[in-house]
Amino acid sequence: TARLWCPQKPYPLRIFAGHRNDVECVRFHPNSNVIATGSQDETVRLWDLQTGDAARLFRGHKASVRSLAMAPNGRLAASGGEDGTIFLWDLPEGKKIASLSGAHKGPVLSLDFSDDGGMLASGSMDCSVALWDIKTHQGLTKPIKSFPTKSIPVSFLRFTPRNLLLASGVYRSTLQPAIPSQT
Repeated sequence: TARLWCPQKPYPLRIFAGHRNDVECVRFHPNSNVIATGSQDETVRLWDLQTGDAARLFRGHKASVRSLAMAPNGRLAASGGEDGTIFLWDLPEGKKIASLSGAHKGPVLSLDFSDDGGMLASGSMDCSVALWDIKTHQGLTKPIKSFPTKSIPVSFLRFTPRNLLLASGVYRSTLQPAIPSQT
């Protein structure tokens, strides 16, 4: 389940129920009328924010959906899976248009489209960032560039408006205290 909250209210405005397992990621559509959710049930769903109804259901992942991104023009979405695959979805048509694989050997934890929508960046638990050429479709069979991060899984990345990429993230399997304890 996913919930839509208003910071001024103590209860959710909408509850989006329909996935058969936990929701792993949520992303707003650029027009803010639709929200996308990715789940451990291996699906991506689009929800109408006004009605709370499921507008689209996307199937194809063979593992949990761990990350989502929306293109700035609102026509495309990308979803990243636990198995390292990335799918591109045509939102108006409601269909998969590409499968991007081979760049990551671990879960895809983060996705972001460039400001012009021409490139997609993916960050993974395998300590790498990949850049995909979405505009010319030449970069759909393999990434146009890959960057290793040595030993840091990439859990967050974003393009700047000038399409400079900032990638960072640390994944820890145990919780660390934020402030050292005083004994």
